[in-house]
Amino acid sequence: MIVFGHGTCFMDTVLVQCLGYGSRRVPLNEVFKESSIHTVCLSPDIQKLGEVVVTGERAGASPNVVSRRLSSPEIRNALGTSLATLLERVSGVSSISTGTTVSKPVIQGMYGNRILIIHNGARQTGQQWGADHAPEVDMNGSSSVSVIKGSDAVRYGSDALGGIIVMEQSPLPFRKRSLQGGISALYGSNGRRYVATGQLEGAFPGDFAWRLQGTWSNSGDRSTAHYLLNNTGTREYHASASLGYDRGRLRVEGFYSRFYSRTGVMLSAQMGSEDLLAERIRLGRPLHTDPFSRGIRAPCQEVTHQITFGRMRLGMKKGGSIHWQSTWQKDDRQENRVRRLDSNIPAVSLHLNSFQHLLRWKRDYRSWQVEAGGQVMFIENHSRAGTGFVPVIPNYTETQAGIYGIGKYHLARGGVEAGLRLDMQETRASGYDWTGSPYGGTRKFNNVSYSLGGHYQLSRRWRLTSNFGLAWRAPHVYELYSNGNELGSGMFVRGDSAMHSERSYKWISSLRYGDGMFSVCLDGYLQWVDGYIYDGPEKETVTVISGAYPVFQYRQTPAFFRGMDFDLRFTPGGSWDYHAVVSFIRANERTKGNYLPYIPSFRFSHELAWIHETKSHLRLRLNIRHRFTAKQRRFDPDTDLIPYTPPAYHLLGFDAALELPVKRGHQVRFMLSADNLLNREYKEYTNRSRYYAHDMGRDVRCGVNWIF
Repeated sequence: MIVFGHGTCFMDTVLVQCLGYGSRRVPLNEVFKESSIHTVCLSPDIQKLGEVVVTGERAGASPNVVSRRLSSPEIRNALGTSLATLLERVSGVSSISTGTTVSKPVIQGMYGNRILIIHNGARQTGQQWGADHAPEVDMNGSSSVSVIKGSDAVRYGSDALGGIIVMEQSPLPFRKRSLQGGISALYGSNGRRYVATGQLEGAFPGDFAWRLQGTWSNSGDRSTAHYLLNNTGTREYHASASLGYDRGRLRVEGFYSRFYSRTGVMLSAQMGSEDLLAERIRLGRPLHTDPFSRGIRAPCQEVTHQITFGRMRLGMKKGGSIHWQSTWQKDDRQENRVRRLDSNIPAVSLHLNSFQHLLRWKRDYRSWQVEAGGQVMFIENHSRAGTGFVPVIPNYTETQAGIYGIGKYHLARGGVEAGLRLDMQETRASGYDWTGSPYGGTRKFNNVSYSLGGHYQLSRRWRLTSNFGLAWRAPHVYELYSNGNELGSGMFVRGDSAMHSERSYKWISSLRYGDGMFSVCLDGYLQWVDGYIYDGPEKETVTVISGAYPVFQYRQTPAFFRGMDFDLRFTPGGSWDYHAVVSFIRANERTKGNYLPYIPSFRFSHELAWIHETKSHLRLRLNIRHRFTAKQRRFDPDTDLIPYTPPAYHLLGFDAALELPVKRGHQVRFMLSADNLLNREYKEYTNRSRYYAHDMGRDVRCGVNWIF
């Protein structure tokens, strides 16, 4: 007998398998039509087995926090898009962009380094240089992506004010005799881009298993509804390898990944006199466009991200389990600008190394679960000499250390947990400005974080989850000391070395109902932030060799965030599926009541799908999508370059997928998708390049996926 929990309210079907029988996929609405037991009939399929393997899947988040998990099929469907675009399927999540190719996730109004990305158990440290580059991760290598909306800073450490994005690979296939994997290929019309990704995994004789994964992407100039955005092509290459050993209570894994991207910077945001800058902002679009090109020329960015980790899990007979992980990350970033004689010497050449060590102990005792651990991280960043430019940020080192403890108590119909964490951080910075004067210094930060949370099953269909937590974030070096041109956004950014830590108090509660055919989830949150850091315009421009740029200054103020997220799913029959997501947020200064910049406006997204499955397991899914984004009226003209915000807009999308089982264990899937189907010309308020250009026009994608 199988018991379905409330997490299944976001699933369409369930795959039923049994030893000696063929598998069958059953729509969940058929299961929940029965008042007690639903019987599934399987056809006999007798095979000789050499072994029986039992596998489990770890939970992405604690049941006492508000979270949402995106599965492997949802990740595959998002091939050819960004991580931020994928996460917009979650209520309360949007994105902040720089042009059409760089975007970062926004969780309930929080973005940047307030969103902590955990990639295969390690903190992503490549986002130390500013807001004009996207996270250096390949989502195609993950089997699940979880979004934790609460400030779960006790378990994950500082920087988790807005939420946590947890990206995990599936467990290695220990003791499986056949090879497994998948290959996908896609073409996208906007940018004429090609994407290919593949994964292959298997087991060696004995207790070893392995996995290889890679992604390749190539695109040219992106386009809005009515014109091209020159020099916005991209190149991305990613490869990773995993090797693991599993025997008894011991499991050891090693992992290596290399991610490379080369991104062109939109020409309309670069170069020109102060008068031309004012003219570009007034027009809101490029003055001149060239024919389509796949080439990437200066100005452009190159980023290489490498990560290596080793981790171990050791189970003890009576002492619980010990988890250890050590991670090394290396990030290299180069910015090439238009220089005399077409010089290829980068204007910016930054190199960052980070070392992380995590030790965690967990033990279950009757109704209790106890977890304690410690984390140490060291970061070193330096600029390469000989570029001919003064670095935007100084060289620096950063040392972090923290210890924590969490206690959970499980009830018959729920559970509660409490946690406490102590952290310290020391930052040493040293640099020279354009006059040759030294600047920098040593900053020390010490903070306490805590969280209280719980969940309760009100009835068979109703569930309540609530969490309150204190989190903190030290200002990053680029917020303290920046003094230069941010290439991707076309802005001149200045830091403030006198800023102190951000401290956040967040209370979030979630009420969920699910009966199989109908499910609804309502999240509400309140967040008070002491010392909220943001950058805003200074109503002045700075002229450098490459042109004139508006000045943005980092500031700090007490802030208050509040909002609601709504998620509804209705499956009236085995062939229909309706899903709607609503996000509503308000944010302003606590002292003066002024509105904060770059806060997402009201959003409403919904989609209707029709699913048809034949007796031969051929499955067709047709889906139409609509998204409404309101005009941001809670807006302060003094915190922007222009005294108005973009108008509201509607976008339509379409998806079609056909799944064909070719033989046992093999499946081929054909996909056709379209975004901005009506080719609407629009601007997104949270796009930092909206002063110079519109957002992306129609994009039609077709692809094929083979799983074996």
